[in-house]
Amino acid sequence: MDTLKVVLDWFPNTNHTGFLLAQKRGWYKEAGLEVEISGEVHGDMDLHGADFVCGPEIAMLECMERGIGMTAVAVMTQKCDSGIVSLKEAGITRPKELEGKRLTHWTPAWFHAAIGRVVAADGGDYSKVNLVNMDVGDIVATLGHVADATWVYENWENQVLIEAGKEINYFNLGDVDPIFDFCAPAMAASHKVLKEKPDAVRRFLNVLDRAYQEVAKDPEHTVLEVRDMLPADATDALLIRSQKHLAPIFLDKDGHWGRIEAKRWDRMADFLVENGVISRRRENEYTNEYFNL
Repeated sequence: MDTLKVVLDWFPNTNHTGFLLAQKRGWYKEAGLEVEISGEVHGDMDLHGADFVCGPEIAMLECMERGIGMTAVAVMTQKCDSGIVSLKEAGITRPKELEGKRLTHWTPAWFHAAIGRVVAADGGDYSKVNLVNMDVGDIVATLGHVADATWVYENWENQVLIEAGKEINYFNLGDVDPIFDFCAPAMAASHKVLKEKPDAVRRFLNVLDRAYQEVAKDPEHTVLEVRDMLPADATDALLIRSQKHLAPIFLDKDGHWGRIEAKRWDRMADFLVENGVISRRRENEYTNEYFNL
């Protein structure tokens, strides 16, 4: 039995249902794996001592720049489901309208390069955005109080706000500029586990492929099956609505989960080099070789 440790990019939510379903149904054990899954809110990405860590492509490339040995091995969705959410009363319907408003942000330079590009492309001035440095754990308590806008994943924070009776504005960053349809959320593996347990990595990813195919086929029943592994304060209605939102973007055109499309990865990686966030492109930034292709 091979033990693998996974750190999610946030607390377990509907992005991660495939991970949880495989655990619930015993598919990891069937594949000879003992998988330990933990989640935490973190803007500064690291391996945290794990074999796998989830997060956005941008943060992974920044980790590689810092010398952390990792390679991206899977992407959660085949469209980046992230963008800027705000309460309708804030009047933010497009990037330019972030001027003069409070936007939460993470510390790494890539955040500012990314959002700065979006604001500038819309004719705005990023220096006029009021930045609030924080990891947002409670979106309802944040918007309208600590900040006016936050970069979120649509599948979760938007659904939480709607469930709380809030009227919101939202724009997907990839719809504003295709470069932001990058690989996020994604999952990277440590070079150590790739070297020492390549067969275990392969079994793990192919179990996840199987699990996410099930979630895409039956989002309502699969999310309720792992209900006890998801936030207790999330209603069944929120979970079902969120999972149905994600189901169409989990799989690629061949009906498989996790494969990284070169175009999505390369556009963002090249942008980060051009803007000095990372110094250069590297070999083995990502790979699809651990799937049964």
